[in-house]
Amino acid sequence: MIEALKALFKQPGWVIVLVSGVLLVAFPCVTIDKDYHWSTHPPSTMWPVWCGIALLVVSVCVLAFTFWTKHRGEEVGGGLDLTRVKENKGVRWTTVGGCELRVMEGRIQDCTPDAGTVIVLPCNEYFDDRCAGDSRSALGAYVNRAFEGQVEAFVSLMQDECKKTFGSGRLEQKTNDERAESFGPGKCLLLLKPLGRSVPVALVSTTTQRAGEGLAARISYQFQGMRELVARLADARLSELAMPIMGAGHGRIDPPLAFVGLLLAVAEAARYGQGGQRLRRVTIIVFKRDGDTPPEVDQVVVRRALALIGSRD
Repeated sequence: MIEALKALFKQPGWVIVLVSGVLLVAFPCVTIDKDYHWSTHPPSTMWPVWCGIALLVVSVCVLAFTFWTKHRGEEVGGGLDLTRVKENKGVRWTTVGGCELRVMEGRIQDCTPDAGTVIVLPCNEYFDDRCAGDSRSALGAYVNRAFEGQVEAFVSLMQDECKKTFGSGRLEQKTNDERAESFGPGKCLLLLKPLGRSVPVALVSTTTQRAGEGLAARISYQFQGMRELVARLADARLSELAMPIMGAGHGRIDPPLAFVGLLLAVAEAARYGQGGQRLRRVTIIVFKRDGDTPPEVDQVVVRRALALIGSRD
């Protein structure tokens, strides 16, 4: 008898409620004598019976709800554990290798980061003024907002630091009429106090440009860039980032694909880090114009991608 009770208490809650309901319905209608002979009769009171029926109804409802939520979770989450994704005030996040990886909608130029947070921006392999001067790009939009009236000075700083960090580049045929010095895709330039500003800025080359081909980005450049970025951050002892989706603008990668690629690149960098240095928080800003314009990446894609890379802990 004791073993049976132990086995019962190990069952799901709806099973315990179901068995309790059956017992409450059956016992008022059954009498067992000293010789263990039993007989049935009308219940002397209906209260246990009504309580048993109520428990049976509850157990059936719980069972139905359990099957429905399981089916719904498989249908919506595609087999992913969506409970790994948290959400609050429009920000969705998960944890990867101890790093809080957050996704929010907005514009990088409107970002007001906490102290010590690095703004990471995409640029081309030449690190030239066309990136910073184009307000339609993430780099141009941020530079024109954060360094208003000093865009030329920022470009000059960027080019000087490229020489110091990367040395001499390689001349490439950028357009039919122009050759320029390329430092290669997947490179990262970290400016700790650009033009006296307190917010560090990191530039990651995620696009190439060749004559007859135009600007182009690749997912592999994101992985190269994130690895080099983490190495630069480790030297500077920085561990918090904010960045837009890279490669989705002039790089011509479809935004959802660029987002998933960037998320995987960041997750890899977060898991393995650089030596003892680990990322603590990374915020990816999904571009969304003002008003009712939808974001460039749907919320369903964001939740599923976060669930895919999220840690089990």
